[in-house]
Amino acid sequence: WKLEIDNWRGNGVPFYIRTGKALPTKVTEVNVMFRRPPLMYFDSRETRGQKVRNSITLRIQPDESIILGFDAKRPGPQLDVEQVSMDFVYGRAFGNSAISDAYERLLLDAMLGDSTLFIRRDETELAWDRVTNVLDGWEIQEEIMRKRGKTLPLPQYEAGTWGPLESDDLLARDGHHWREPILNGSK
Repeated sequence: WKLEIDNWRGNGVPFYIRTGKALPTKVTEVNVMFRRPPLMYFDSRETRGQKVRNSITLRIQPDESIILGFDAKRPGPQLDVEQVSMDFVYGRAFGNSAISDAYERLLLDAMLGDSTLFIRRDETELAWDRVTNVLDGWEIQEEIMRKRGKTLPLPQYEAGTWGPLESDDLLARDGHHWREPILNGSK
């Protein structure tokens, strides 16, 4: 999915969401890809095509972590740039025993009356409103296709892959590509 936020802060900033079943690994993360700055300090004929955009990855599960990705010049006289990362891995910093099972924490918070991890009723209703809009749009498209004697194609993909080719095409149209998850806090 490609989403855009209609306000001054989000103007022109695309949000891409990829989800699926039987993907190569179970991972939940948010990748924030920063725009390239107008002045590239290491921009030369030798480094063109090497640069990857700076990023922050918020890993929700597994291995809860925050990973900063950025370009750095390799030591030495050559102008050689490499993508590097710095990370904070919760389990490594505080020990894996500090991380409770998600359901365990949720149930404990419910028993203690801590509503921090719970959403309010109006947030739930708004989420369902958005999902309902998508379902209604899909139903309208199905009806249009049915009247034409056709079926609405649902993109298919093989188990163990990162999803249908259409998801790659979605980003490619905007000059982007999906990032593979950074596992265990490193590439």
